[in-house]
Amino acid sequence: MTDAQYRNNFKEAEEILNEHGIDIPSFIEYQCSKNPSFLQMSDDNHKLFCSLYDEVFTPSSTTKSKGNKLEDLTTVLFEKAFPNIFDVRKNCRTSSNEIDLLIRWKDAASRIGLINDFYGLGNTFLCECKNYEGKVSVTYIGKFFSLMSYTNTRLGVLVAWDGVTGKGWADGLGLIKKIALADKRYIIVITKDDLFEVYQKKKTVFELLRDKYHSLKNDIMYDKYISKHEAEKKL
Repeated sequence: MTDAQYRNNFKEAEEILNEHGIDIPSFIEYQCSKNPSFLQMSDDNHKLFCSLYDEVFTPSSTTKSKGNKLEDLTTVLFEKAFPNIFDVRKNCRTSSNEIDLLIRWKDAASRIGLINDFYGLGNTFLCECKNYEGKVSVTYIGKFFSLMSYTNTRLGVLVAWDGVTGKGWADGLGLIKKIALADKRYIIVITKDDLFEVYQKKKTVFELLRDKYHSLKNDIMYDKYISKHEAEKKL
């Protein structure tokens, strides 16, 4: 099917839905709730994803091969599974840094409403894969934030097998919350447990991104704690 045929078919389908008072984002949301496999990767890509997941930290793997496999796993998670939704560029160099993955939402993602939850964060986000065992420290979180600031990126995905250090507002996790609160840049952490949910087909990458982004935003909201002081009326 050519691009022109695809666009024409899509337009016709959209017109049919609109005639019945249904927009594309609502249709996608409904389909996902009724059929969890609606936005699942294909069987072949899922098999590849599972194979790489199983290999990432096998005892025989070297540090370099573990890193390569985790990066390949993340590429499958985004680009190979959904080539019409994500454009992925590997090992992109800036004037002073190298980025593991530079990921862009394609126009189709916007048309079907997949990026509505990320309104205001731009069409591009950074993705870094940390291949060492153990939690990612606050030092690296700071470096990732610096890279996001340098590239003027508001959303970052950190694939860290064992997560990040800290609980609540402490250490790496705390810095992520402080960055979101103070700078409106959001770092989403995807761990081996999250990837295992994709492995089991319990979640899609879209659900992971959405749920973790909303969780981070809700965790830093303080409006509910603000009430008028009695002295305001006198002032």
